[in-house]
Amino acid sequence: MPTPSSPSKPVSLFRLDGTEAEHELLVSLTAEQVTTDVPVDLSGTAARLVAGTFRTEMPQWVPHAAALTGSRLDLSSTLPFAVLLVPRPPWTYAVAWGAGHLVLNDEYVEQGFGLLFGIRRLDPYDLGLVASAALDVSARATQISIPGGGELSAFRLEPYGDLVNRLAGSADLTDLTYGRVTGKRYRIRVGNSLWAPLAKEPDAFLADLDAVGAVVDEPDAESALRFVAQTRPLERHHRLVPTLERRLAEAFEDESAALGLTWPGAAVHDAENAGSFRITGLGAGGPLHVEARLELAHLTGRLAEIPVDRRIKALRAGRVVTCADEAGEEETGTPLPVARWLVFETTIDHVRYVFHQGRWYRIGETYVEQMRAQVADLLSRKYFWPDVTWRPSGESDDENRYCHRVAGEPGYLCLDRDFATTPLHPRFELCDLLGPGDELIHVKWLGRATAASHLYTQALVSAEALHDEPEALAQLAAKVSAADPDRVLTEAPRTVVLAAAGRAWQVDELFTLSQIALLRLDRAVRGLQATLRFADIPYVPKRTTRAQPVLRRRKR
Repeated sequence: MPTPSSPSKPVSLFRLDGTEAEHELLVSLTAEQVTTDVPVDLSGTAARLVAGTFRTEMPQWVPHAAALTGSRLDLSSTLPFAVLLVPRPPWTYAVAWGAGHLVLNDEYVEQGFGLLFGIRRLDPYDLGLVASAALDVSARATQISIPGGGELSAFRLEPYGDLVNRLAGSADLTDLTYGRVTGKRYRIRVGNSLWAPLAKEPDAFLADLDAVGAVVDEPDAESALRFVAQTRPLERHHRLVPTLERRLAEAFEDESAALGLTWPGAAVHDAENAGSFRITGLGAGGPLHVEARLELAHLTGRLAEIPVDRRIKALRAGRVVTCADEAGEEETGTPLPVARWLVFETTIDHVRYVFHQGRWYRIGETYVEQMRAQVADLLSRKYFWPDVTWRPSGESDDENRYCHRVAGEPGYLCLDRDFATTPLHPRFELCDLLGPGDELIHVKWLGRATAASHLYTQALVSAEALHDEPEALAQLAAKVSAADPDRVLTEAPRTVVLAAAGRAWQVDELFTLSQIALLRLDRAVRGLQATLRFADIPYVPKRTTRAQPVLRRRKR
């Protein structure tokens, strides 16, 4: 007996802004690329079908293969595409076949549309794929697949700070024709689009589109996947972007603004080990050469001199590059836009917005409050600090001088600027101070709420190296013995201390992304069988001065 044909067929479904003119929803296509562009009547709904082919270029490896073998290779080909635009006000749905997704104008595609459906219909106990990116300085991207399906906990997502981009798994499709007719579940894929079976017959197809829209509009309070929607990137043309960018532009001359420096994901290693930095294309005055560590003031000083209405453009035009040498002559990385080196936070109508790695993100207020409660609990793990006041001198070696003063107290050893080297970490600090109980103490002046990220990175690199690399522990033991011959270190320290001056370890003093990173750090440190603690260093506030970066020296 022949198997009855399915009433539906899986397709990629996108949702676009239905208020825009239809021709704006597609990218520009040439006459050679389009073979079909016709109106379609779908049971009284005026749709539009556009189909054709893209011709691909010759692969870059063809000349090498031809030269090596002496054979002539003609391997250019075509990519067929088809897109069906179906207006269902206030949206326009787009069904894409083949390379059809390349035809859609990304400016008008609703970002995360498929995820909104998946949050409400995917089975959290039978997921097959989770793709995410870390909302921190690492910008780490992860994709985990479990072919047989697994529950959400098996994918080891961070409770905070993981931006989920795509999901796949078994879904309840009783709202759609497929589910009603077959009574079966279906393994769908969701992201910016929804890949799921939609009806072949026009009336049922339109009913499926309406059902998808209804599902997306449902409350997600009962879904175990609702956290996915808590942190989402804003579309480039979101109505709030001009307001957010204006606030960012004005923050460069506001000392109280939640503005800070961060390392771009592609430059974390180079930035941590840089001998100097070079800034180009940022306002008038020519290139800037910054010796030692890049500070926020090096960027804000230039940006504050640029008219407010031109600062955002300058952020994207200016470049920062790491250099291995102190003279700024040996570049070690790729010049990256200044926008990638800054992080900023603001609130509109009780919703938190963060500018990070050059993009805007919305962070739900419920999410923020839950996170704040956990951070407040974490910060209660205090470490007693000796009565040594940090009096800033304005010199670049302030931190080192202070660490040496603390080392005058019983049991403390100064290891600041005493670098270690291992196969996985060519140059890093094991700690700034070793405490009386062999605590790894990392010291920093936190001038702004966002400055903590570098302290977190230093602490995590050290803890990981001491846990995973015998060479790191051997070097720490040797440094301790050299500083105090009567002191012997035989195992990795079990306490990591973050000691800060400039501001107290209080939840209200930390930027949202700093809170996210702190929770991630605590989880990582606990996984290394160590405990994170916090010390408030007594200090005298710094006097506000305008940074004067050193001009790059010219080669002779």
